[in-house]
Amino acid sequence: MKVKLQTKSEQEIQRILNSKGDIYYGMHFYPGVAEYSEPGKDPFRIFVNEDTIRKMNPTFAGRPVFVEHVDEVSENVDDLRSGADGWVVESFFNEADGKHWAKFIIVSERAKRAIQKGYRLSNAYIPQGPFGPGGLWNGVTYAKQVLGGEYEHLAIVKNPRYEESTIMTPDQFKNYCEEQKSELKRLANSNQNEKENTEMKLNFFKKKVEKVENSSDLEGLSVTLPKSGKEKTIVQLVTEVDARAVLNGYANEEDKVKIGENEMSVKDLVANYGKMCSELEDLKKAKNEDADVEDEVENEDDVENEDSEAEAKEDAKDAEPEMQNEDDEAEAKKDAKKAEKEMGDKKSNSKSKGDKKHFDKLKNAHRAQIETVKIDLIDDQLARGKQRYGSSH
Repeated sequence: MKVKLQTKSEQEIQRILNSKGDIYYGMHFYPGVAEYSEPGKDPFRIFVNEDTIRKMNPTFAGRPVFVEHVDEVSENVDDLRSGADGWVVESFFNEADGKHWAKFIIVSERAKRAIQKGYRLSNAYIPQGPFGPGGLWNGVTYAKQVLGGEYEHLAIVKNPRYEESTIMTPDQFKNYCEEQKSELKRLANSNQNEKENTEMKLNFFKKKVEKVENSSDLEGLSVTLPKSGKEKTIVQLVTEVDARAVLNGYANEEDKVKIGENEMSVKDLVANYGKMCSELEDLKKAKNEDADVEDEVENEDDVENEDSEAEAKEDAKDAEPEMQNEDDEAEAKKDAKKAEKEMGDKKSNSKSKGDKKHFDKLKNAHRAQIETVKIDLIDDQLARGKQRYGSSH
C-alpha cells in the first residue's frame, strides 16, 4: 500500500479542515490595473493580465488569511497558526463570471465578525521575474506589467482593492454561479436570435486604447459598416447623421443619383427637371395657340359656306320662274350648271371637310329644286288649247 506524502502546507490545511472551521468563497482578482501605495512613496500602478493570474493560482493553496493586511508573513507554521484567522484552500477561475475566486476556511471569531460586518477580500502577492514595460489599459496608465508572481496571504478588509469583491457562504456561492450561468445562457440565446433575425453586424474596435469619457475620446472608436465594409469612426457617423437630421428628410444637393447610365448630383437633377417642365409648358401654350388659329379659320370657312349656300339658294330661286318654251328650259339648265360649276370651284378651294359637306348639301338641294321646276312645254300648251277650244283640224 502506497502512502501519499504531503507537504507541510498541505498537512496544515488537512489539519484545519479536520478541525472546526467555516468555509467561504470570495472573489479576489481579475485582470487589470491596480494602484499601490507605500509609506513615504508616490502611488504607482501595475498591470496583471489573465495569463499571469492563472499561473499564480496554484501558489495560493495553504496561504494564511488575516483580518486586514499584514506587513510581513512569517514562514514559521507555528507562528502562522497563532496569528492567522484562516487558510486558503484554493484559488480558481470562475467560468460563471470570468473572475478569480478563492475558497478559504475561517478559524477565528474575529474573521467571522468581520465578514458579518460586510468586509470583503483582498490578496497580497509577491511579483517574480522581470517586469514588462508600462502602457495603457482601458484609458488608465500603468508603470509596469507583472509577468509572474506568488501569493503571500489573503486579507479580509473593509476597503478592498476591487469594488466587485465579495464573500459568500457555499450555498450563496452555488446560487450565484447558477444565476450567472442562466444569465449567460439567456444572453447567448438572445445573441443567437438576433444573429438569425438580422443581417446587421457591427464590429466595434478601438485603434487606441483610451478611456471613453467625453466626445473627444470617441475619435479612436471605430466601426466597420456591415454592407459597404467601410470603416467609420463614431464621430464621423454622428456628424453624418446629424447633418441628415438638419435636412428634415430632404436630400443633400451633393448626393449622387444614377439615371440609366448617367450619374448626376441631386442639384443637377432638380435643375434639369425644372428645365424640362418649362419646355413642356411652352409646348402646351404653343399648341393652344395653334388650336385657336384653326378655330378662327373654321369659323371663317363656315361664314363663307353660309354665304355660298345663300347665293346658291338665290340662284336656284332665280331659276324657278315658269318657263313657256324650250328656250326658257335651256336657259334654266344653263343657269343650274353655272351655279353647280361655281360651287365646284369653291369646293376645290376649301381646306376642310366641313366645306365639302356644306357644298354637297347645297349642290343636292339645288338639283332637287331644279328637278321639281314644272316646265310648261309647247306640247302642253297645245294640249290645253285642244281641250279648251277643240281641234282646229
